[in-house]
Amino acid sequence: MTKLKIPQTSHPGKEKILKFYTKFKAFFSTKTNLDSHQLFTIFALFWVGLCWLGLILSLLDIFYATFFVAYLFFGFAVFIYILNFNQTKIEIKPHLFWLFLISLLAVFVFSYYTTPTIFSGRDQGSLSEAAIQLAQNHRLTFSFDGQKEFFHIYGPGQALNFPGFIYTPGGELTTQFPFGYITWLAVFYAMFGLHGFVVANSITFVIFLFSFYLVTRFYLRPASSMVAVLLVLTSFAFSWFFKFTLSENLGAMLTWFGIYAFVMFAQKKKRFYLLASLFSFTMLVFARIEAIGFLTIIILILLIKYKDWKYLVFVVIGKKILLLLGGFLLLYFFNLAFDTQSYLFMLKSILHPFLSLGSGLKDYSTSSSITFFSTATYTLKILFAYGLINFILFSLVGVVYLWRHKKFNILLPFLIVLPSFIYIIYPSISSDHPWMLRRFVFSVLPVSIFYTVWFFDWFFKKRMYFYLFSAVLLVTNLLVFLPYLTISPNKNLLAEVQKISSNFKSSDLILVDRDATGDGWSMMTDPMHSQFGLQAVYFFNPKDLDKINKKKFTGIYFIIPDNKIEFYQKADLFKRLAPIKDYSFSLKSLDVLLANKETLYASSIRLPEEKEIIVTGKIYQLKY
Repeated sequence: MTKLKIPQTSHPGKEKILKFYTKFKAFFSTKTNLDSHQLFTIFALFWVGLCWLGLILSLLDIFYATFFVAYLFFGFAVFIYILNFNQTKIEIKPHLFWLFLISLLAVFVFSYYTTPTIFSGRDQGSLSEAAIQLAQNHRLTFSFDGQKEFFHIYGPGQALNFPGFIYTPGGELTTQFPFGYITWLAVFYAMFGLHGFVVANSITFVIFLFSFYLVTRFYLRPASSMVAVLLVLTSFAFSWFFKFTLSENLGAMLTWFGIYAFVMFAQKKKRFYLLASLFSFTMLVFARIEAIGFLTIIILILLIKYKDWKYLVFVVIGKKILLLLGGFLLLYFFNLAFDTQSYLFMLKSILHPFLSLGSGLKDYSTSSSITFFSTATYTLKILFAYGLINFILFSLVGVVYLWRHKKFNILLPFLIVLPSFIYIIYPSISSDHPWMLRRFVFSVLPVSIFYTVWFFDWFFKKRMYFYLFSAVLLVTNLLVFLPYLTISPNKNLLAEVQKISSNFKSSDLILVDRDATGDGWSMMTDPMHSQFGLQAVYFFNPKDLDKINKKKFTGIYFIIPDNKIEFYQKADLFKRLAPIKDYSFSLKSLDVLLANKETLYASSIRLPEEKEIIVTGKIYQLKY
């Protein structure tokens, strides 16, 4: 009897899996050598990949620490496997080893003088709170009974009682900021708690510093590159904003790694580096709106270089990168559906100076508008006061020289971040300093330091003069850097908030005055909710009290400083409050120096000083 033979057909999906496995196995079984550039690129891509993972999981509402622990474990396991079993040789040059040690020392010192910025009232507190809520609730929206009462009063849109958040149509809270940096912070908070914020900023700073150094090495001598790094490390702006949870920290990492990878692509013509650059800059789109301008410049550079767009798209870029870019666009529009308000808010801020050319910053002494020209003048004075104007001026001289002599390959970093130089003319931010310097910290200032060092390196033929002028810039940096290095804003405030929080139950509603801590930009409401499980709300409109369903809560309490009692007396609310307990806060903070006629037309602007704030007040219970 003849057996019937049935032809076996393989499944296309199975073949693809086997093909991928074969390539994967071949890659890790091949003995290879990794140079410093390849090793750093892989290292940086690993962390950028973690950022992408956090963003995707947050949009899918499955934001769990298990995924990130598994990602880290897998990454380190692969690295150890390559080293021990694959016998891959890694070539690390001595100067990179020393840079690594200097970077670790810098982040250790900066971290030592850092207090987690989790207090509400300003961007850093709102970003931290959004990250904490994402890590705790595993999704980008959250709610609680006290918040819902105010949603019933105000409806969807800006959540005035929760700075930095908006009400969704369903009555939940969600951030008004782009998700990129929030998810990055949340990844590390999910694994390390409040210490995760320092870890997150430390990783971004180290990668930024390495990227910056490697970019300068393409165009400068080794010693000159190290001078540029020292000028970055001793610049006040970098050490100061390291202490805050602000998107500029992630922006610095993604921008400069993207620049580094793009310069590598321009020199090596390897598609891998173009992919790395786009991988970084597209991630930046989810954190900073300037990224759209940076990507536009990169596209223009590629079009000018290759001229034939078909050759650029199908040969230089290739199908795989096009597919990845297509995936990015889908994710971006998916993200827009969740985060429309934040992009509209940023776009409005960017377009404001062009829509109203006659106005600029606000004069807080008269509530009038400062002219556009005066705004630019004020910004230059701020840069001068902090010792940063030198870098701006010398770098512009170097850039003009390079442009006139058509040395466009050296101008690549400047051209990419060129859109952000609009902030020198119009910073589009609150006028108080050093706050407004955050506009320059991730792109304008680093690129200015680079081209300043390049200019000195080219101009002074004798190295002695190069080092002499570099030393002058270094001393100028240190005059501002050293006095503020050890200042840690809101140090010990969290412990004080914990003490006052012990007076309440989770079923109480706590209405907190803006100045209850003595600093309206460091309110206690966010940590009271996220760290101590209380229903705390920033309260500013006494009329809202009669619209709240008081039966939902075991008690309604007010935290009011003594210097605000008159406000509640005028609102005819104070007589309904029974004093329960006294409280006091003592904290150190910098002066808040806002633009006004005095500072605008003064010949110089003074730097802020650290002051001690002592505030006393009472906890009151509502009688009803």
